[in-house]
Amino acid sequence: MKIILIRHGESEANRQRIVQGHKDFPLSELGLKQAEDMGDFLLENNYSFDSVYSSDLTRAKTTAEIICKKLHIDKIKTDERLREFNLGIYQGRRNDEMTAEDNSFLQSCWKDDLKRVPDGENVQEMKERVKDVFTDIVSTNDSKATILIVGHGGSLFHILDSTLKIYPEKAEWFENCKLNEIIQQSGTEKWLLTIYNGKNIS
Repeated sequence: MKIILIRHGESEANRQRIVQGHKDFPLSELGLKQAEDMGDFLLENNYSFDSVYSSDLTRAKTTAEIICKKLHIDKIKTDERLREFNLGIYQGRRNDEMTAEDNSFLQSCWKDDLKRVPDGENVQEMKERVKDVFTDIVSTNDSKATILIVGHGGSLFHILDSTLKIYPEKAEWFENCKLNEIIQQSGTEKWLLTIYNGKNIS
């Protein structure tokens, strides 16, 4: 099985440096172009997909729709479990409005899986939902399938890190609309990360 993981194109909130989480924002003009370019890249490199999955949030779903239009794929399965981390009361706030206390609290949430963001979720809950959706995707597809998943930095991170434990050490964060590829070795449950942020992993 081969799975392509793609973070959505740049959103308006990315452009304006606004905290997103589960809050819905459209793609920016650059984000739309990034999705178009990724669709062209996949088409030119003869990628085809047996199944396509996307977060239901607009920035991811629109990215998936643009890519799929290029590849003449009609069906996209959306799943809210592929959403970004629910940042509760911080969603919709500009980064430069966040206080030192706000940032310190959020850092403490990353370090303590059970510490909940007010009106949001905790890291453990996100890990569990991402593992659940990934397990469902793998189990409902043929072992030789090629699958596309369009998500968010956080959800893709937890697929590679907490679910598969193959996130590369000292890696830069997921870039918008860059190719990431994982391959399951035939007859095993072992996964290999072969491409990260568009670059081959040696």
